[in-house]
Amino acid sequence: MSKTYQQKKGIPAPKSTAAAFVRTKAQRYLQPIQENLLTQIDKRLVATFTTLFSAILLVRNTKMGLLLSELGSYITGYAHAPAATKRLSNLLRSKKWDASLIDAFFFKQTQRRIAQLLAANKRPLLLWDDSRLEKPESWFVEGLCSVESSKAKRLTKIKKGFFKPPTARICVPGFQWTAVLLSALGEAPSVCQMSWWTSRGKYKEVGTNIMFRMLKKLQASLPQAVLHVLDRGYASAWTIEWMLHFGQDFLLRWKKNHLLIHTQKGTKQTHLLARSCKVQGHKLLRDKERKLTKHVSVGWLRVHHPEFPNQELFLVVVGDKKSLQPPMYLLTSIAIKTVKDAWQMVHSYMHRWQIEQAFRAGKAELGMESPRLWFWENRLKLLAIVALVYDFLLSLLRNWPHWVPLFLQQWAPRTGNRHRTASVPIYRLRMAIANALMVAFALTQNSG
Repeated sequence: MSKTYQQKKGIPAPKSTAAAFVRTKAQRYLQPIQENLLTQIDKRLVATFTTLFSAILLVRNTKMGLLLSELGSYITGYAHAPAATKRLSNLLRSKKWDASLIDAFFFKQTQRRIAQLLAANKRPLLLWDDSRLEKPESWFVEGLCSVESSKAKRLTKIKKGFFKPPTARICVPGFQWTAVLLSALGEAPSVCQMSWWTSRGKYKEVGTNIMFRMLKKLQASLPQAVLHVLDRGYASAWTIEWMLHFGQDFLLRWKKNHLLIHTQKGTKQTHLLARSCKVQGHKLLRDKERKLTKHVSVGWLRVHHPEFPNQELFLVVVGDKKSLQPPMYLLTSIAIKTVKDAWQMVHSYMHRWQIEQAFRAGKAELGMESPRLWFWENRLKLLAIVALVYDFLLSLLRNWPHWVPLFLQQWAPRTGNRHRTASVPIYRLRMAIANALMVAFALTQNSG
């Protein structure tokens, strides 16, 4: 859109100060990437990169949001959509740049923000998790592998009065997705790394290698360890081995049947050790996901892992007073000395829900399952640009918290007490941005 204004000198700029503000912040956000791209590709492709970023912000369609033909119509207008689509194809097909450039941008941002958090006496949290992009109708796209369908699992869940669903898991074609977000207690997250990989074919990758490379980079570039927060999918000896090898702290949700060693009780399964764990504190906590307020207890034990008997670890046992849910077991390398330390570990793990929201936003809001690109490298470039858009939205929430409510009130107004008291979702922010940019785009089309 900005390029359209440059070419058509007679078109007056939109009067929306909100759209101008968003474009200014987006230009400032993209400036480091643009400077790197200018050293690798033609400046016309760099301009296409910027307009593609703006078009992804503008188009809100889960099924077709990342189709090149759809994005092209919002770059140069509907009359010249085929030319813009070809321009996007040239950008993504260019062999002179790849998605690693955006990965390097995210990592530099992560380094700067970790330094800022440490200066503010806040503990940086790196939130890890895995998901998948499902392409159930695809057959011949490069890089497809078998992934377990979370949609099928949700749709076949037992519902009262309906048929019994299949018991075996359902697998469909798709891609694996590993993400890492940087955050801190009370802070909005930022993207540290987003990797899409496949377990088959020419571009076959092993998921554990992604963690190995990230930990190696962190050890080489950061003077101080950060806390890695991981879910039960990472509860294994190799996770602990690599965290200890690279000198990183970790908070890992542990499985109840895994073995741990206690100095007095010997080697037992985690849930058996936890039975004799003394409760050290109680607190009322709000479960935002289930919309419940729970009376939660916490206690901890000094333990060792059977494969690392010389490394002292701490098992934090989180219980529900009303037994609505089974206890939660958190294994950490951080020394737990007081109840306050234990509650910090509990809140740090609860903070991990932000990465679940990132996966949901990527699929439901940014349409990451909609691209129809044949080749693997081209798809990685497009998905990396979408990750840039998501990180830009997070930066707006993080850096301009007082501007966001005013912006939402003007461009995405809602009524009712629920919308006044609820936290602002990123979906509504993107809707407001799309509305503001759409007004500017419509004025451009009408003026032409």
